[in-house]
Amino acid sequence: MNTLLPNSPLFLLLFFALTLSLFGQSATNKKDDYKLTVSVDLVGVLATVTTTEGAFVSGLKSKDFHIYENGQLQEIVVFAREADQPLRLCLLFDSSASIASALKTQQDEAIEFLQSIFRPRIDRVSIFQFSDEVEQLQKFGNRLESLNRAIRSIKPGGGTSLYDAVSLASESLSTQAGRKVIVVVSDGEDTTSHVSLHDCLRTTQNSEAVLYALVVQPIKGEVGRNLAGEHTMIFLANRTGGRFFKVSSAESLRASYVNISDELRTQYYLGYYSKQ
Repeated sequence: MNTLLPNSPLFLLLFFALTLSLFGQSATNKKDDYKLTVSVDLVGVLATVTTTEGAFVSGLKSKDFHIYENGQLQEIVVFAREADQPLRLCLLFDSSASIASALKTQQDEAIEFLQSIFRPRIDRVSIFQFSDEVEQLQKFGNRLESLNRAIRSIKPGGGTSLYDAVSLASESLSTQAGRKVIVVVSDGEDTTSHVSLHDCLRTTQNSEAVLYALVVQPIKGEVGRNLAGEHTMIFLANRTGGRFFKVSSAESLRASYVNISDELRTQYYLGYYSKQ
């Protein structure tokens, strides 16, 4: 079990620890046919720090953190502010008939979100829409005008291929460098995907992408509403180190985007070699 404790009275949310195999080295002596293989494992921890009131904390340094594994203090060998890293963002929009009435609001708020967080010189953004099929409207663009046009071009469709969309976005991120983030706006009710939920999760985790789920609730407080879709979105967010937000109005959608923006600006990456 990994435990992080900052030196100041801050509450640390530990999102996930991912073991990365850094390298394998081999040397072969032809005379003795001798092979030496060395494997070093770096444990990476993505963390967000908040005050007791829930405000995000920026400006911390490596010395402000302690990492414990099974009660043993670990040495932090890698420390980076994630906000300093290039952002590779995939925005996924559910354009199925089930949430078509909220599409205009979703477009407006997504454009405002991009304007608040996007840095044209270093960040890249892809835009996807999904209904029966998945379509990539913009592939890792760096021009805000083009991204806005792609978002405005989204049209309502039929079914919902959520798992297919998340899988394709994850695959596109797997070859990218920097922070890898997926933001999905959907009610989560998948009806037409070819990929299973299990395979979708595995692909996303392998890409090292963090998924933020904006769970659209078309009818607030609807009695007897099927919650399976919401649970799926929450599951994907939790298992990839992201967060989920329930959206029932334009105001709650805007607040969710603001939370994501603030969090992405204040995350920290810590790395250590396990002493276990």
